[in-house]
Parts: sequence; C-alpha cells; structure tokens
Amino acid sequence: MALWQKPGRFRRVCPLLTETKDGWRCGVDAERVRPFWGRAALYTAAAVLCLYLLGSVAAFSALRVTGYDVAYRTIVWPPHWRELRGSQEKLHLLRAQQAIKAGNYQSAIISLETVCRLNPHNYGAGLALANLYQLAGQPSDPLYLRLMHDVPEQRAMTGQAWGRALVAGGEFGQLKELAINMLSEDSGRREAWLHALLFATEQTHDAEVLRPLLPNDQGLPDWCVEIIGIEQQLMERHSVQALPRLLRVHSRLESPYLPYFQVDRLLRVGRPEEAAKLLEAYGNRLPADEAGFLRLRAFRALKWTSLLEPEYDALLSYPLTPRLVAMFCAALVEQPAPDLLARYLDRFAQHGPALNNETLPLYHATYLAAASGGATERAKALADQISRFTSSDARTLRGLGESLKPGAVTPQIGRILPLVPLPLEVVYAIHQRQSMSTAP
Repeated sequence: MALWQKPGRFRRVCPLLTETKDGWRCGVDAERVRPFWGRAALYTAAAVLCLYLLGSVAAFSALRVTGYDVAYRTIVWPPHWRELRGSQEKLHLLRAQQAIKAGNYQSAIISLETVCRLNPHNYGAGLALANLYQLAGQPSDPLYLRLMHDVPEQRAMTGQAWGRALVAGGEFGQLKELAINMLSEDSGRREAWLHALLFATEQTHDAEVLRPLLPNDQGLPDWCVEIIGIEQQLMERHSVQALPRLLRVHSRLESPYLPYFQVDRLLRVGRPEEAAKLLEAYGNRLPADEAGFLRLRAFRALKWTSLLEPEYDALLSYPLTPRLVAMFCAALVEQPAPDLLARYLDRFAQHGPALNNETLPLYHATYLAAASGGATERAKALADQISRFTSSDARTLRGLGESLKPGAVTPQIGRILPLVPLPLEVVYAIHQRQSMSTAP
C-alpha cells in the first residue's frame, strides 16, 4: 500500500494503520499486527453484490426490451431462473399469435416449434402447430402421434383433431387405423368414429379391415357390431343377406346412428321406398333434422315432388343453427338441386348467422353449395363478402368452388380441402361427390 496514490484508503480493511510524520505505520507493536480479513471479505462481497445487481438490472432491461414477460425477481434470484424458460415460451407464443393474425404462417410455425421444444407438454401449442402444418402442406401425423403419447389425458381431443385432418386430406388408410383405435377409447363419440371408419372403408374398398371387429373382443356395443356386420356384407356384394338386417325395426335403440345407417344404406342400394317406410316405422326416435334430410333423399329418389316440397319447407323453417347449416350445405354439395339451393340461399341471407371467425366455415360451406349448384352470382357475392372479412382474395376457396362445378374433377382434392375451414359434414360430402364422379 506504500506505493498507492492514497494509502489512507487501506485503513478500511486495516484499522491499525495510522499516519505519522515518518509516513504510514501500524499503530501497534510489530508482534501485535494482524489482518482484518472479515472487513476485507465484507468489502469484497459488497463490491461483488453491486456488480451482480448491476448485471441483473442490465439483463432484466435487455429481456424486457426484447419482449420477455419476466419479473425482476426471476432474474435476480437464482432459484427462480427456471421461470425464464416459461417466459421464453410465452414470448414465442405471443409471436406465433401475432404472425397468425398477420397471415405469416411460416413465422408462426417457427415460433410454435420453439414453444414445443421448450415445453413438449404445451398441448395448445402442439395442436395449433399441427393445424398450421396441415395448412402449409407439411406432414402433421408425427406431431399428432407425439401429442397422443405425451399428453394422454387429451387423447380423445387429439384423436378428434387428427381425424378431421385425415378426413380433409383424404388420408383414408390412416383414418381407418385411428378410427378403429378410437372406437374403444372415445366412447362419447363412438358414432362419429364408426362413421369415419365406414367412410374410409368405402373410399378404400377395403372390407377386410372390418372383419377383426366382428367377434367383438374389443368390448364394442351390440349396435356397433351390427352396423359393422351389415357394412361388410354390403361391401362384399352380399346385398340379399344384408337386406333383412337393413329392414329390421329395432325396438330398443341404444344409438340413433343405427336407424340412420339403415335408412342411408337402403337409399344407397336403390331401395328408397323401403327407406321411407323404415323412417316412418322409427317415428321420432331419430333426430328431426336427420330424419328430414333422409326423407328428402328418399322423396327425390322416388320423384315424389308433392311430398318433397313441404318437407324441405319444414326444414327451412327451423332456426339456422350451425348444425342445420352444415347439413343443408352437405346435402346440396353432394346432390345439387338448383331449385332447392335458391330457397336455402334466400333463407341463409335473411336469417343466417353474422359473419365472424366462428361462423366463417359456415359461409365457406354455403359458398361451395352455391358454386356446386350453379348459382354463380350468389356464389360470387358470398366470396366477395368473405374476402372483405378476411382481407384476402379467397383464392383457395374459389378454386375449391371451381372444382365442384358440374363436370369438373380434381384428383388432388385432398390437398385443397385442408386449406379451407369447413364443417366436417361438408368435407364428407365433397369426398363422396368426388368418389361418385370418378366411379366407373
């Protein structure tokens, strides 16, 4: 310290130091001189603490400027450092939301991928990422599989989202496998999974996939096994053996899907009169709207115009709920009828739901019904309304509408459908229409 510019500063850690006429000296005898390490440690700790606090303030400021929603205690207190991962996750979620609003799906995908790496159990982010993969035309199946495995408490919801994606993409081979598994797991939506399985089986012409379900070693209810057995007979061209089972009126109904299936298959095998009689025999045990649309199909096949008109008017008199709009559009897309279409479009224009993010798929479906039925001007007006709401040219929607016009066939319909949000009933109807138009 003798060489220091201000040696007196050393007294802070060495109080024995005094200034004499001969210079700085210890104020005690040489043998009593001792170090004051406690003071030295205290000053050193204070200096380190000040530097640490300054560094934490700088880090906190930098993180807040870059958008991290983080508290200062998270930065300054080491046990809370693990919360930084959560703040980083929130930041990238926010960036993903902003990118989606701006229509920048690629940036949203990058942000959501980061979120899923930081927290593989963030179910909402994983589901949103799978949906964006679908919109971007990227494989989403591995992500759905991971969500099914990593978030088992949400398997039913994940399966439903995955099933919708597979139906829209026309991936019926994988849909069969998923539907078979979910028939046992998701008992609350067993009718929907059975319908998906039967539809995928029909599209792939694969009756063998149904055979392992007939012994009923998977605990399926009897009505479910009955439907599977009838479908297998129909697919194997054993209509004569299947007919008595289709015509049977079940006194005890565990599910309304059984009579719906019976009437639908009777109509498909060309027996509309028996279908109408079976509907009458079941009475009100089928939901009124479903029974009404089945009767419409039977009356159209029988050309009973006098009965068809009042039935259609009765359906139009119901409140236009999202379910009813979807059923109208599915029926009009699968079997276009210009006269019936015009009346539905009038009803939708007057009493349909307001256009918002939740009802946008219903407007898409109504546009496709108009386009497929030849109502060109009405379709154009709907497309313009949708374009103004979404601030886009609705090019994909218009392209899908063009592919549904009479005589048009789009083999790659599975690449377009996932890009347009639609009710599931309409997606089924579009695939059904395409398969009918390409059938020999």
